[in-house]
Amino acid sequence: MARKRIGELLLERGAITAAQLEAALQAQQRTHQRLGAVLVSLGAITEKTLAHALSEALGVPVIDLAARAPDWSAIHLLRSRFCEQHDLFPVALESVGGRRVLVVAMADPLDSAGLQEMEFTTGLKVSPRVAPLSAVRTAIQRYYHRPAPSPAPASTQAPEPLPNALEDDVEEIIVGEELPPGENTRRVSLEQLIQEREQQQRLKRGQARPTGTRPAGDVSAELDSLFGNAAPTEPVDRVEELERKFWALMRIMARKGLLTNEEFTRELDDESES
Repeated sequence: MARKRIGELLLERGAITAAQLEAALQAQQRTHQRLGAVLVSLGAITEKTLAHALSEALGVPVIDLAARAPDWSAIHLLRSRFCEQHDLFPVALESVGGRRVLVVAMADPLDSAGLQEMEFTTGLKVSPRVAPLSAVRTAIQRYYHRPAPSPAPASTQAPEPLPNALEDDVEEIIVGEELPPGENTRRVSLEQLIQEREQQQRLKRGQARPTGTRPAGDVSAELDSLFGNAAPTEPVDRVEELERKFWALMRIMARKGLLTNEEFTRELDDESES
């Protein structure tokens, strides 16, 4: 993906003038907003123009968040605070070439820091889509947050009902849905498989190593880089502690849907055969 800034892209395509870009950059220094949002607030472009200009320049498709229901398994992968910080919204999990891909609507698809953090924390390849900023923030509000409770009225008089026109404008807030039954079943099955493998490894370790120190090549040696540097030989209880953390991490990944049965068995069997 190109590393050009939004202002340069819009300027190259004639969506804004040099004077408008300079004014937006000066305003950005005061407001610390994203440049695209500043250009929209100044009236230089519309959100729709910004989204389509980015799509054309970067080859990233535009997505209509109002016309597509998001996948709850994708929403559960990212926290609301992260989405708000980067103005993005997880839309779906798709399979591309046998790999799971996280589809994310972004007001700024050039936000490389946000893209890298999503791929690191989820372990998935991220496929960005361009969406207007207001649409992204509306989706975050609708799917991540409950409406704030109304304060109790000062008097005992019942509040007047909203006019019909205002009632129609109040959008339903959707908060948390259960995962589909099939997805729950797959995750539970994988978690049970992980527990079985954990028990097998414990029995195997106990039979192969009667002494109190670990042999070379033990799985806990590779975990030292994750849980801290350790001495070449350690008591058995330290080894067991590291292994418990490893299996706990596997179970967490299974519950979050970040690991499939096939991936787990393939990687673990390859590890044991090598």
